[in-house]
Amino acid sequence: MFMPLEDVRVIDLTHYTAGPFATRILGDYGADVIKIERPGGGDPARRIGPFYHDEPDLEKSGLFLFLNTNKRSVTLDIKTERGRQIIRQLVANADILVESFPPDLLPSLGLGYDELSRINPRLVMTSISNFGKTGPYKDWVGLDLTLYAMGGNMWGSGDPELEPLKTAGRMASFHVGYAAALATALGLTNAELHGHGDNIDVSYFEVTLQSIDARMQRLLGYQYNNNVAMRVSPGASLGLGSGIYPCLDGLFMTTAGAAQFPNMARMVGAEDILTQPGWDTVAARSRPAAAEEWEATLIPWMLERTTKEVQRACMEHGVLGAPVNTIEDLIKDEDFNARGFWQTIDHPATGPLNYPGFNSRIHFDDGERPPRRRAPLLGEHTAEILREIGIEGEAVSLLRSEGVI
Repeated sequence: MFMPLEDVRVIDLTHYTAGPFATRILGDYGADVIKIERPGGGDPARRIGPFYHDEPDLEKSGLFLFLNTNKRSVTLDIKTERGRQIIRQLVANADILVESFPPDLLPSLGLGYDELSRINPRLVMTSISNFGKTGPYKDWVGLDLTLYAMGGNMWGSGDPELEPLKTAGRMASFHVGYAAALATALGLTNAELHGHGDNIDVSYFEVTLQSIDARMQRLLGYQYNNNVAMRVSPGASLGLGSGIYPCLDGLFMTTAGAAQFPNMARMVGAEDILTQPGWDTVAARSRPAAAEEWEATLIPWMLERTTKEVQRACMEHGVLGAPVNTIEDLIKDEDFNARGFWQTIDHPATGPLNYPGFNSRIHFDDGERPPRRRAPLLGEHTAEILREIGIEGEAVSLLRSEGVI
């Protein structure tokens, strides 16, 4: 089978989350991704938990294992002259280089786009940085937390009685990774069409600004009435029949509102309420007290049923609603399992583990694309890749003794 990025070679000079996620996506589509890591410690993500069995180990970081499938690992100190020479040799036969260093670092080492494009004019170099390669903020240090806040997303999350609060995980980093992967693929297409590469500038700050998520309603409201909507407390009512409610085995979110309320009333067997004063018109049901009054009927009904039972009832009566799934719920989800979403990947340090599947499916006449390969051990492919550029035997031993690899 032929993968879309088959025969495309990627030099991965990224670390932590955003860059490795971008290059993992390229690897998912068939690219040969060569991950350059520092000798000794490797990508700092190797030291970020959770760890398999809670045992801190460079080869057991769940974050690293997820982000670095379909890659080959080379340990290389690019701050040494010999390390930089090896990067230039690799670039000569590469199609893409993705890096996530501060904007001036690689140019200061003689590895900026101007230098590398002279070696390989068709090279597509994607540079991921906090605030981009230009502008007054370009040298500022940032984290997922601070960039999530500066991009505006944090204003909409957290308790309205307290300061804005970032939600769990690394949402900003993964958005940046997707954006960088897409931009890189487009840059590769442009290089193939016009015969020359480009240096693609991906700014964390700019991507997070555009990842508006739940802020769409707030942005529209601000545009029309110049008011900024406040955050909603976790578990607070979002309007009539709208919110997160407890069931027998978990939580369930519904969205009704005054207009769609009749469907919900019929669902819970309380359609008689629709003829009562205060409930018989959309205007009457829009009064502020209606939401809390209705919960006295809705919550007991929910508590007598499982999330699956509530979901089936919502589908039958045309009510918008869905379970609030935990990770365990997703692993057991019948749709994921029927479609074979989860992948079991074996690894020397962890044994076989379940991983999330591909973010899209490509079908071939002779079958589906191959499963992902496991994340590499630190420096696992150093000798192999050096051999591909003509460095082997005693030359490899010398590089190792000098700390270059």
